[in-house]
Parts: sequence; structure tokens; C-alpha cells
Amino acid sequence: MAQSQKNNESYDQLWISVQKFENEALTKSALALVNKISEKAKREKNLPQIVKSLLYSSKYALTLEEDAQLKIINDFKDGIAQSEAPTKNVLESYLANLYWQYFQQNRYQFYNRTKAETKIDTIDFRTWDLSTLFEEINLHFENSLANPALLQKVKVDDFEAILHNEKGSEVYRPTVYDLLAHTALAFYKTPENNITRPANKFEINNPELLCEANEFIEQELDMSDKTSLQSKALGVYQELLRFHTKNTDLKAFVDVDIARLKFVHQNAVFTEKDRQFLELLKNAAGATSPQPISGLYNFEIASFYNQEGNSYNPKTNTANQWKHKEAVELCDLIIKQFQKSNAADKSRDLKARIFEKRLQLKGEQFLPINKPSRILVNYKNHDSLNLSAFKVSNRDLQKLDKLHPETKKLGFIQKLKMYKSWETILKNEGDFQNHSIEVLVPELENGQYIILAKAKEKSNSFAYTSIQVTDLALVETRTQSQHIFQVIDRNNGKPMHKASLKLSYQENYDRAFLTKIFTTDSKGMVKIPFPKKRWTSIKTMISSGDDTAYFGDYFINPKYDKDERNIVTYKSFLFTDRSIYRPGQPLYFKGILMETFKGKSKVAINESVFVTLYDVNRQKVSELDLETNDFGSINGNFIIPISGLTGEYYLEIYG
Repeated sequence: MAQSQKNNESYDQLWISVQKFENEALTKSALALVNKISEKAKREKNLPQIVKSLLYSSKYALTLEEDAQLKIINDFKDGIAQSEAPTKNVLESYLANLYWQYFQQNRYQFYNRTKAETKIDTIDFRTWDLSTLFEEINLHFENSLANPALLQKVKVDDFEAILHNEKGSEVYRPTVYDLLAHTALAFYKTPENNITRPANKFEINNPELLCEANEFIEQELDMSDKTSLQSKALGVYQELLRFHTKNTDLKAFVDVDIARLKFVHQNAVFTEKDRQFLELLKNAAGATSPQPISGLYNFEIASFYNQEGNSYNPKTNTANQWKHKEAVELCDLIIKQFQKSNAADKSRDLKARIFEKRLQLKGEQFLPINKPSRILVNYKNHDSLNLSAFKVSNRDLQKLDKLHPETKKLGFIQKLKMYKSWETILKNEGDFQNHSIEVLVPELENGQYIILAKAKEKSNSFAYTSIQVTDLALVETRTQSQHIFQVIDRNNGKPMHKASLKLSYQENYDRAFLTKIFTTDSKGMVKIPFPKKRWTSIKTMISSGDDTAYFGDYFINPKYDKDERNIVTYKSFLFTDRSIYRPGQPLYFKGILMETFKGKSKVAINESVFVTLYDVNRQKVSELDLETNDFGSINGNFIIPISGLTGEYYLEIYG
């Protein structure tokens, strides 16, 4: 024992030296020392250090060598060939993960490759098709779980040198088998197995699979679909549960059982799965009570209630309005019963999410002068608001837009001169749901404003939006020879004669901005012949009497040459069923695609297009592949994510 400890101390000192070389960017020196550690580990048959050496040499190879990916894979294969269990199993798991990570980094290439009859290159995995790669990943994960009886005897502490476990995780992953099985499950549970499927495709369509653990262990699983990752996941869950039924400490067993129930419920295609899932959780909580682990089953029930509550919609789904409150009540019970348990910690986190305050303002971009108007407030867990109007300049708005994070924006706004302030009472039913209400905006004079909303109660929650108060509106049209701006009264549509229109623009995106000033005719129009160069990033300032307003962004295309007019161009129009959506709500849209050729436009029929929904960070949420009909139109729908960010979402069409 003393000798083993001395060896470990020696290894620790060597790895400190390796890390020092790495910190000083001396990669070659680090690799040379790693190779010495590897030789030492092989002589002493120190299995964890052998694996650790291989991991580090692979990392440094990526920096030092061309075609390093191929070399790393081959090094792992050599390591596997020269090893015995359990080291062999650990290396098999690492190799499977290397393939899996390569796919995740290059998924686009794989999804665009056709299936080959044989491996294009049996050595170079980078040339394989998706089906071949998934088969290889699956093979190595299966190999990693070979000889489970041996792996279940090896404590995870024996491989401490290569593992970075979270504190307390050994309770749920006590053996090397647990660790390798859960690593394989991360792959088997992925929905991203879009490979060729057989006629007897496996589906979780049998309600008996969603059952109590002792029944599940005894079931004979359908493994006829050899490509199904779901069936392999069920098989691993079965083996894990069998193994942990022998334990007196049920923590690992309960952890696996809950993961198994959630996996089956999530992927099941049979009816009544929600009712069945909830019933099983309640039964399991009762069967393990009053032990603290029963709180883990109850926590999953609370999480289920919370998910149900997320589907609440005051117009289409009122049944689940109070599910968040039910979740909170169950969390309180768990915390009271098992204060220092893992279930209590999870319950506190869930309660914090449910109690989270949300606030959002949404209003018309332009409001009429000195007339009462309204602004939409979306809120959660608020009782009342303090609202303020700050009159601002263009420069103020530009500064605000560049500030990050949001707390800096709040500080900036609060330093501005307040124009008006008012209060509003919100309806808070105590259901922890998102609600919406239109609140009154008092009469405001001409100008640009920031409307700030802050909670009256002690909270860091705030929201703001910018508006313009003006009676002017700008209408944009085009003819074959000129670009037309028309200034009208937004209240009655009357053309504004002799209004001043100042344009600031760039030519072909050149950095320098140019300025031109025009005066509207009796019809409120300014007609601009198409320029020789494209005008971009056009900002407009319009003045008429005491009223001034700002508009943008516009562009003016140059006059088309004959050759350019022979090019087919496309333009699309998208329409949604409403302007404001709540999380979980369906967004229905319609679109029309137009094509223009030689100055003549018509609807584009039988054209393939993609419609993409982006969130507030311009991250893709979902995408549809559609084809225009005989009228050049398309239609479809997306579901606004329940757990996504709130704010402005975007629809984009391209083909």
C-alpha cells in the first residue's frame, strides 16, 4: 500500500511538470515527458496512468502533427489491442467518444453523404458515410461494456487519475461499469441517429415498457432492429437496474430508475403515457418513503407539474394554469421532509426558476402626438410597476444600443432626464404564470422616448422599449425608373406638402455617409431617379412644422442595365397570424414568393424554399422545407419554445 502511494506521488510530480511545460507552450517537451510516463506506467502495469498518458499524447498530437485525428484513432486502437479489461473497456469507450465527437463537429458533411456499399477506406474514418460511422461508434460502446461482471467489481476510485468526477458523484456511479454504461447511454439516447432504418424499425410503442423497475428487469426486449439506439439504451438500463438491485444503498438504483422512466416516457409513442408516467413516479415515491431517496421521485413529479404548467395558455389551454403552484407545494414538502438531501437541493432550484420574475414591454414604434395610447406588458410574478418616459436623442439611442450587459443599460437610462412617470397595478393571481396586459401611456409631445418599466416591489426586474411620438408617416414605393418617398399624416393619411426630408446614406456600403435634402411636392412625395451606385443604410429625418421624425433603414438600387434585367430575381412576403406570441404557442404563417424577369413580376410556382425560425440571439430554433403551390404561396407553423428566451423572434425565407 505504501509503495503504491509512493508511486502515485511520483506520477503526480511528473504530471505537474507536464502541466508546467504546457502552460509555457512547450508542447514538444510536454509530449516527450508524457511518453516517458507512458513507458513507466506500462512497466509497472499502472492501468489508469497508461490511459492518462494516451489521452495527453493525443491532445498534444493535435497541435504538433498533421492528420493528427487519424493518428490518435490508430493510437487508441493500438492501446486497445495491447490492453486487458478493465483498461481495454475504458479505451473502447474513449474511442467511441472520439468518433462521436468527430461526427458532432462535422455533422453537415455526414448528412450530405450517400451510403456506400462498403467502407470507402477501412482505415480513414473521415471518408465514411453516416451509417458506417454510427455502426463503428455503436461497436466500440458495446465493446466498452463487455464482461460486465468484472467491470462491476472495479471501483471508480481505481481510475481516479483519469476521471474528473463531481463531488459526491461516486454515490451514483460507484463502479467503472456505471461510468461506462452512462457514457454509452449518452450516445444511445441521442435523437440524432438519422440513418437508414429497416422495415421492422424499433419504436417504444408498448405501454408495458413504462412499468415498475422489478417488472422492467424481467422483460424480454425486442432487439430485432440492430440499428436502433433506443433498444440498446433500454438494454443498458436493464443491466444497470439488475446490478443495483443487489445494493443495500439504493441511491444508484433510484438514479438509474428515474433516468429509465424519463427516457421511456419521452420517447414513447403510445397514448396515456403521461398518466402512466405520473402514476409510476407516485408509486415509487410511496414504496421508498420515508427514505430521502423518495424525494427524488417526488421531485420528478414536481418537474412534470412544472412542464404541464409551461403549456398554459389563457386562450387555448387553461387546464394547467395552477400546475406551477402544485409544483411549488410539492417542492416545499420535499424540502421540509429532507432538508439536506439531493432532492431538496433540486427542489430549491426548481422553485427559484418558478419564482423567477419576468418583464417585457412591446408597443407600436410610432405613437401620435399628445394622444393617450397603450403599450403591452408581458410579465410573470409581478404585482405592480413604476413606468417612466425619458426623452432622448438619436445619439442616446445609439449609445444605449452598444451597452452590455443589460444592467449597464439600466444605469444609462436612469441617468437620463425623466419626462413623465406613472404607476400601474398588475393582476397577479399567484399562479406563477406569464400574463399580458395593455397599460396606458400618457400624452407625450413630439420626440423620441425610452419607456422604462421597473417592479415596485424589491426586484432587479426591468424592461424598456423605445418609441417615437410623431404625426408623420413615411411611405416607400418604386417605379421602373425612380424611388418614391411620400410623407403623410399618420392620423388621417393626408399628404404633407413642403415637408423637409433629409437622407443620410452610403454608396455601395462605403464607410463615408453622404447627405441630401429634399422637399415634398403637393402630394407629399419626393421622387428620386435611380442612382448610378446603390444607396445603402439610408436614414431619414423628416420635418414638417413643429413635428420631426426619424425613419430607416432603406436602400435604393441603381438603375438596371439590360443584362441585369435579364436576371430572374425573387422577393418573398411572410404573414403571421398575430404579432405577439407566448412560449409554447403555435406560430402560423403564410408566404408568397414573387419572381421578376425583364421588369415583369409573377408568382413563383413549384419553387422549393426553406422557412427558418430564429430566436432573439439569431440562433436557429426550427426550419421547414416547403414548396410553393400554383398560387406561389406556402403555409406552415412553428411552436414557440417553452423554455426559450423571450423577445423578438425572426422568420426568414430562402431558397
